[in-house]
Amino acid sequence: MPRVGREQSGTGIYHVMLRGINRQDIFEEPEDYWTFIKILSTVQERLEDDLVTRTIICHIYAYCLMPNHVHLLLGEKRWKVGDVMKSIASSYVFYYNKKYGRVGHLFQDRFRSEPCNDSEYFFTLFRYIHQNPVKAGLVGAAREYEYSSWPNDYLGMGRERVCYTLAATNRYGMEQLTEWIDEPLSGNLKCIDMDERKVVADEVVRELLLQKSGVLTVTEFRLLPKQVQKDLIRDVMIEIGSGPRQMSRVSGMSYNIIQYMWKNNEEQ
Repeated sequence: MPRVGREQSGTGIYHVMLRGINRQDIFEEPEDYWTFIKILSTVQERLEDDLVTRTIICHIYAYCLMPNHVHLLLGEKRWKVGDVMKSIASSYVFYYNKKYGRVGHLFQDRFRSEPCNDSEYFFTLFRYIHQNPVKAGLVGAAREYEYSSWPNDYLGMGRERVCYTLAATNRYGMEQLTEWIDEPLSGNLKCIDMDERKVVADEVVRELLLQKSGVLTVTEFRLLPKQVQKDLIRDVMIEIGSGPRQMSRVSGMSYNIIQYMWKNNEEQ
């Protein structure tokens, strides 16, 4: 079936979501988050051949990095949104695969996007993106989430500056934005979404796995027949929304085995 063309934005501004393949985590450690943020900070300008002229490739107005996906509010300048996202994704995949000794795809298909055609929707998306960690239960307020442009760029708390902040601050000012940022959005809002599930701590996942297994320790779990282990791991992943890398940490089973098993399960 041919792919459906992207809906074009009259302003050149898009809400973009990049997600991990099979819902897998794309950030494992703080270094991974900060590497992606660094990529965002460098993708917006290009030094021309004369080594003096700088060309604006795009503007990033807001971002939020969740464990298994990324939200961006991005404006086209010299490059189209597809070229910008290809550059971002390929740079991060190269880093991630080299660090973790893996090959192949990291992101699910092509990125998803929706157009932003007016200033009202721009600020709706601005709030929506920054409220993602609160919605997922990771933090109590947007300012508390370390891997988001609200504390890093707008509140000046981060170590890396990414965003073109004037588009938001010149129109409404920081006082008004700060009032809005934690104000709940309508439940009927239809932004592109991951159908986010709350991120569950390793200890909770481990407790559920042992409970379903009828054993007391991970060592005892590893003594169960391999197929029994796989079936129990799959059941926990479905029930609690855990990803392959977390299940590998919790169970001691090879990440590659769990990823292969989960991929086959998704395809059935």
